[in-house]
Amino acid sequence: MQGAVKGTIKILTIEDDVSQTEALKEALTVAQIICVEIHEAEDGEQALAFLHQEYPHMDAPQPDIIFLSNHLPDRTGTEIIKDLQRDRRLKTIPVAMFSEQNPRTSKDMVFPDNCHLFMRPKSCDEWIYVLRCIEDVWVTLLNMAGRPNR
Repeated sequence: MQGAVKGTIKILTIEDDVSQTEALKEALTVAQIICVEIHEAEDGEQALAFLHQEYPHMDAPQPDIIFLSNHLPDRTGTEIIKDLQRDRRLKTIPVAMFSEQNPRTSKDMVFPDNCHLFMRPKSCDEWIYVLRCIEDVWVTLLNMAGRPNR
């Protein structure tokens, strides 16, 4: 399912720091990435309601990619990823997880192949770099399968 405009990429940001979401939007503008539809959740509970299309998000679109903070007020990013992996419809959505530290150091979490880990961007230029990395992965997926796997 495509976004509202054909070719639009739907991004769900799960981030409690509004300045991070604003920096992402600024980087998208500066990088001239315009075919993007951004949906926002401030914590894990809101995010899971959106993803599972529960009240008040019954009409929420399935995102094409999730930008996930590893540190949320009510749970960690790794807990969100574990929840996604339990749902057949959601477990293939690519996830870009952002952390102040390397989340791969956790011994109790095996990260799925569709989860890409990044240090939290601290500037517009760092956000643009992350977006270009994600774009490269996205283009590779499109070339391999004709569209990202669902």
